[in-house]
Amino acid sequence: MNSKYSLDKTSKFIISEMMKDGRIKYTALAKKLNITPAAVKERVERLIDKKILRVSSMVNHQQYYPVTATIGIESDAQGIDKLTRRLRNCPLVFHISRTSGNYNLIVSLLAEDLDFIDDFLNRQIRSESGVKHVEVNIGTATVTPEYTPLRMFYPDDIEEAPCGLMADDERRCPRCPAFIKEEKK
Repeated sequence: MNSKYSLDKTSKFIISEMMKDGRIKYTALAKKLNITPAAVKERVERLIDKKILRVSSMVNHQQYYPVTATIGIESDAQGIDKLTRRLRNCPLVFHISRTSGNYNLIVSLLAEDLDFIDDFLNRQIRSESGVKHVEVNIGTATVTPEYTPLRMFYPDDIEEAPCGLMADDERRCPRCPAFIKEEKK
């Protein structure tokens, strides 16, 4: 598979610096690159327009969710499609890949504890028709990434979870961040 875009040395440097600190000033980047701040701004905007770069906030997930699970799922095509559509919007799923090999879907999940993972597996994955086999690997010491683009902060008045399940749906995760109203300590 060929890359759609080729990046020059300057663009790679800008991306690298912005990955370290997304709030870095264009003037600081310009000084490091010996170009004008306007040139840096133009490059950043072009990278954003081409969907190569997106500037957003990220959260140190271990402060809220110290346990991770990598879940390998073997299912028929319809089951994989349903799981992908639903789980892509789950606030605690931070990576989904369709794969070949023993599993045709890999899901990476953040969790408060093992009970949450067990509940998630039963409500969101094993309950889906077509699922043949599930394998779970648990982790508690994330090496990388330290910061993750979590979707865990929502208005207090929502009635539907991002995955599409309603607040009173029995399949909904009981500790879904979309429905948690009080701040974690």
